Amino acid sequence: MMTTDTSGCLSFVSGSTAEGQTYARHLADQNIQDIDILIHCGIVQYERNLIQTGVPGFVRVKFDDGIKSTGSSEFKRREDANGILCINGFQLKSEHCTSESQFGAPLSNVKRTGRTSPDASSAAAQQTLTYEEIDISKQFYNALVNVEQQLNQLNFAKIRTNYRLFSRGVCEAISQYALPLYQTPYNKSMFEEKHINEQTFRDLFTLVGPAYGYALPQVTLARIQAVLDFYDRYAHIGNPNNIKDVANYFKSCAPTDADFVPSLQLKFWPTDIQPFFERIKRNRPNIYDLIMNKASLHVISKWSTKTPTCDRELEFRYSFSAIELILGQQRSLKERTLNGIARSIYFKFLKGQKVLPSYFIKTTVLWMSETMDLSSDTDEILAQKWLQYATDLLEKHDCPHYIIPNVNILGPYSADSIQAAREILLKVNINETYEIQMYSATHQKLYRDIYHDNIAKFLIQLKSNDIICALRDYQQLKRQWISLESSAIIIDDDETDLSETLTILNILRGLDGNYENWKKFRKIFLTDIPSEEPIWGETINVESSVDFVEGLCSIGVILTLMNENITSDTLLSEHGVQCNMADFQNYQNVIHQYLNPATLYSSMQSTYAYWYNDSVAAFERRRVTDYHPDGPKMQQYEDRK
Repeated sequence: MMTTDTSGCLSFVSGSTAEGQTYARHLADQNIQDIDILIHCGIVQYERNLIQTGVPGFVRVKFDDGIKSTGSSEFKRREDANGILCINGFQLKSEHCTSESQFGAPLSNVKRTGRTSPDASSAAAQQTLTYEEIDISKQFYNALVNVEQQLNQLNFAKIRTNYRLFSRGVCEAISQYALPLYQTPYNKSMFEEKHINEQTFRDLFTLVGPAYGYALPQVTLARIQAVLDFYDRYAHIGNPNNIKDVANYFKSCAPTDADFVPSLQLKFWPTDIQPFFERIKRNRPNIYDLIMNKASLHVISKWSTKTPTCDRELEFRYSFSAIELILGQQRSLKERTLNGIARSIYFKFLKGQKVLPSYFIKTTVLWMSETMDLSSDTDEILAQKWLQYATDLLEKHDCPHYIIPNVNILGPYSADSIQAAREILLKVNINETYEIQMYSATHQKLYRDIYHDNIAKFLIQLKSNDIICALRDYQQLKRQWISLESSAIIIDDDETDLSETLTILNILRGLDGNYENWKKFRKIFLTDIPSEEPIWGETINVESSVDFVEGLCSIGVILTLMNENITSDTLLSEHGVQCNMADFQNYQNVIHQYLNPATLYSSMQSTYAYWYNDSVAAFERRRVTDYHPDGPKMQQYEDRK
């Protein structure tokens, strides 16, 4: 199992998502983090390949044998104004300006649309994600109808064969790619505890085998019959809206924007940034060693707008994302507090005004951390120091770039914008408490309230005796469940068992809808005894009754995908989808980095804390100096533990 690489040798998550303290966005009534991904497309081995443009930090990349692509990346080349063959970076971005739709979850179709600035002045291919709700009961019904129709098709023999080939191919791909993508050193125990493995998905495909003449494993047959018998008795207790209400809340939290930034990794440190290394070696030798050993420099496609338009698609800019990630990770407690305060002030007062970039905040914090002793400062003093430092720079209209010599990052901004930003900061009152409206702005409050209101309304109509009977029957089902764990000890716990009872009934009721899908499912899949053995024999997964039912959430997706792929007159391949391994390693590195507990907690805290917290006061009002450097704590509801 690989460990995350943030040195720049693979694609990685950059920006505040990786550096943390995303909770500062709350003060701009925002909680959904933009995701920035630096995509590793190739390497530049020699400095001779960089052509200086006359604009500090901007280069063209000469194409020759010193350039190597990675994965499936292909470089398009074009001669510059001087007749030198160069890489067309704009085309690298254009490859990510496509649209696609896919299942993001059982309750959503996700559509991704990419775009970039036509004049090549943007470094990213900006991705917009939209989520279309899926009615899982209708999806399940349509899939069942299609399966029924397949039984009467003239090419059913070929459909049967394709079912077997498709099932094996998909499960092979899941084992080879999907599971390694999402199983990390940090969540391995969760995968083991929940028995999430290749057999989990084999069992789902096996479950629909009877429609294609393949029998169910005996244990699976006993399990599905026991679960559906239980559901038949207590379907009226299941809340059909529960799954949808939960999904709507989490959909309101889902990211809607991401920046894909194609990059080339430099296998050297360019001459023009050597002054930075000399300075950092002198002032912060430990960080210098880390940068030398665990970081690298990249170039990303971006036009400076200061060179002739004829070469704009060929221009690249230095990217210091890997270095900045190390600088962020090595901050002391006081430096992290300073960064949290500065970001909070930016999001509260400057973000909406669009007078200064967030890079100004990062740059000022880096300079202060290097040049000032902050060790004895209180949070209030840190806030005052940053405000003084920032307003002094704005008054001079000069903020030196932290790494590139002789570059003023305020240069592109008008005097009016800089003056407006300074006047805003001069009026900041660090002792004032500010109201935060982010939960209303993103509709999270609406969906959270709907969820709780629907639960209350549904529970009122239930009879306590029905719930008690369902609980006792579930406890009996659990004792008789074939778990395949010889050491399993079944102990009744009314609180836990009631939660599992309602989870099972809510899921099955949500899938049933108003279509009586489970009756149709019984007719198609459980009435006849097929002649063929199960495609994976009698092998099944070790899982509890509630895990088994949670797996059924995907049955509509499984059947829909199968219907779309197995009805062709052409036999499918015996092998699963193949992926370029270099591309796969890049995907894997990004996902593993995001699932790192520190990164994941920061994202959960910023975006989802409203769902989990008993008290949301800290998420609805605070001062710019409050809750640093880690932000308000997430406290789980007692009934969600």
